[in-house]
Amino acid sequence: MHSSRTPLRVPPLRTGTVLPVASSLEHRALDLLDELTASIPGGEIRPGQRQMVEAVASHLGQSTNLVIEAGTGTGKSLGYLIPAALLGEPVVVVTATKNLQDQLAGKDAPAVTQATHTRVEVLKGRSNYLCLERFADFQATPDKGLDSERQALSAWSASTQSGDREEMTSPVSDATWRRVSVTPQECLGRQRCPYGETCLAEQAKERAAEADIIIVNAHLYASHLATGQTLLPPHEYVVFDEAHDVNDIFSSMLGTSVSPGQLNAAVAAVRAATSAKTTTKLSQLTAEFAGRLEESNPDEPVGDILRVSLVALYEEMAALDVYLREQPSSTEIQRAKSLLTHAHGCVGRALAPSEDEIVYLRISPQGSSIEVALIDVASRLRQELWPVVVAVLTSATIPANLERQLGLPPETERLSVPSPFNYADNSLLYVPSGLPERNDPACEPVIVEHLVELISAARGRTLALFTNTAVMRRVASEVAAQVATPVLVQGEMPRGALTAAFRDDPESSLFAVASFWQGVDVPGHSLSVVTIDRLPFRPPGDPVNEARRERSNNPFFEIDLPHVTSLLAQGVGRLIRTTSDRGVVAVFDERLATKGYRSQVLDALPPMRRTRSAADVKSFLEEILREHE
Repeated sequence: MHSSRTPLRVPPLRTGTVLPVASSLEHRALDLLDELTASIPGGEIRPGQRQMVEAVASHLGQSTNLVIEAGTGTGKSLGYLIPAALLGEPVVVVTATKNLQDQLAGKDAPAVTQATHTRVEVLKGRSNYLCLERFADFQATPDKGLDSERQALSAWSASTQSGDREEMTSPVSDATWRRVSVTPQECLGRQRCPYGETCLAEQAKERAAEADIIIVNAHLYASHLATGQTLLPPHEYVVFDEAHDVNDIFSSMLGTSVSPGQLNAAVAAVRAATSAKTTTKLSQLTAEFAGRLEESNPDEPVGDILRVSLVALYEEMAALDVYLREQPSSTEIQRAKSLLTHAHGCVGRALAPSEDEIVYLRISPQGSSIEVALIDVASRLRQELWPVVVAVLTSATIPANLERQLGLPPETERLSVPSPFNYADNSLLYVPSGLPERNDPACEPVIVEHLVELISAARGRTLALFTNTAVMRRVASEVAAQVATPVLVQGEMPRGALTAAFRDDPESSLFAVASFWQGVDVPGHSLSVVTIDRLPFRPPGDPVNEARRERSNNPFFEIDLPHVTSLLAQGVGRLIRTTSDRGVVAVFDERLATKGYRSQVLDALPPMRRTRSAADVKSFLEEILREHE
């Protein structure tokens, strides 16, 4: 199964003893870890990190799967990058987001690859790269309102080596970027595109094919599976970082959707390739579908009227597909065929889902659609993924049911590596006494009062996490009017700029939802308090979650609680990021102190001291402030 690649130049073994392959890899990995630790100013040996490096090297060397929970501060990135770089085979590292891809490639990977003379490349989805064919059309289409963005793109396109949007120092709007990039369905393909030989996305794939470590995100990896494993270079080894996110991302990405926007894009492409008359009927059917979608009730299943609309769309697209195949080949015809074929397939899946899929309505101001999602990804992964790759799955928090969720082979081993941080001395877990029930309208004003007290006591330095955007905004507005320090709110500026503003101003507080529950690293005195407005149960009525619950014999403990404990632990993990960090986590949810299942939730959190006393918290925060005066 192993490919014939040039042997890597790696640090020698400690002795001349000939060791088995797995043992040799473990020794080399530990030697390299010691070397890198010694080269970092103030670097320290972390027993948990050594344990992780040894375990990952052992399992990769023996081609066996491993699930490893590595507590905050373990240094898990090096824990898998070092063995991956020494393996001598291509390894795909899968992160949760594009931001984490760039962070991993820019912060942790360079030292490892430099020491091992190996190569790392970041690969993203096609729409992240400038499309030279679409860019040429954009340049040839005058629009005075876009002159500044046109100039920025022209200057950047002349110098960029990657074409990755993230590298632009003068960002352009999403609308403009859509005009100069392509989705996989819009891409003409290397052979048909006049810019195929200089395509930036294809060049990124070529660089990835030559790399020893390829860093992708979970959305791209899921798309790789959805397309018959054609998007990424061949590989036998994969590391899933932030593995707790894999189930939900794969559930969505291995499904599909049908939206008016998608159908209108197909209509526009066919019209551009043929004539307006050709698309009259499809355009009319798309408009009717959009109207019926907006009139539908999202709390009800896809109704008969929508099904009739989908059937009509399906039949008309089939007829148009036959028509397009009869036309002389051209760039416009190829793009129209690709978009139409994709839309046709999506409608077909919505009309005839498999037994592991659920079809539901998603109605929102941003755009409504019919969604097709996998209820259970396990069977598909058992058939398509685990027979062909060896996997290491890691996170600071691993759900208790991860192996079952993902259909991992029964012989998969699990290892837990505790955090090296002294939580008992450096942190408090605070559930205020006397909180109303979280669903009681009286609870929100009480949360405002507690936040004002905590922010005032800490002089800012607070990350306030919420499960609902509307609640976050209401509470942030009330708190901002009552505290003397700055309050930042998610949505006011881009995520990176918002995090930087919070980090750079110790007296600021940041109110956030969603992605800020994980992946945010603000070490030091800029963060002394993390608050969580409620236990993060999924909202009632989530169609995929409800379908999973219906399949479970014990849905609360098999479906609900693992999600809550994992996500709560991620939020709590924002507080202590270094050995010297100190602070308070406040959870404004009485259930964490009173419900019978609280012990299972608390067991998943770091071993923090617990209190329900506001006086204890105030005294602790005063102590922290004195240390930094």
